[in-house]
Amino acid sequence: MAYDLEEQESLAEIKAWWEKWGNLILTVVTVACLCAAGFQGWRWYQMKESTDAGVLYAQMIQASNMKDEARVQAIAGRLHESYASTTYAGMGALLAAHNAETAGKYAEAEKALKWIVESDKYPELKPLASVRLAGVYLDEGKYDQGLAVLNAVKDAKGEEVPVYDRMGDLYLAKGDAAAARKSWEDALRHAPMTNPLVGVIEIKLNSLPKE
Repeated sequence: MAYDLEEQESLAEIKAWWEKWGNLILTVVTVACLCAAGFQGWRWYQMKESTDAGVLYAQMIQASNMKDEARVQAIAGRLHESYASTTYAGMGALLAAHNAETAGKYAEAEKALKWIVESDKYPELKPLASVRLAGVYLDEGKYDQGLAVLNAVKDAKGEEVPVYDRMGDLYLAKGDAAAARKSWEDALRHAPMTNPLVGVIEIKLNSLPKE
């Protein structure tokens, strides 16, 4: 096919432009495609990891119901080592801590709960883990350590009631009835009447010496 002079000049310009920018354009397109493929691959990996961790956690619950403490701790270890990026690892640590505390193994319970409290991976579990850890410290007589843990989460939205309730327990154990009263009053101030802790906290308040 023959081209006139104007068409030949246009083709020459296009060819020159492509020779100058073609490699860059191909590189950009290739990188974009690789990024898209990598993102999809990462999403698939995350979904698979979460599914696998969920299966392990279900097995952990079953082992806990069967009072198989060795298996509970073994699965908790696997979740910690291989699936720490999933919420199931944090939930597994909570369950392992509960079983250890029930068995009177406070050091194991403390270790599992501190892992959650000191991690930035499980913000939704941190207040509960802090209350539980403070409970372990209460049982061990480490009242100031328990209060320090709770002070770090006392402003957590929606978690004020159990936090202030446990603070009251710690203050009372220390012999500071006034601070215990204030903590329990703070707990009631944040609690809707439907909260099951309300009745328990009121009993605690009524048991305190009159001011």
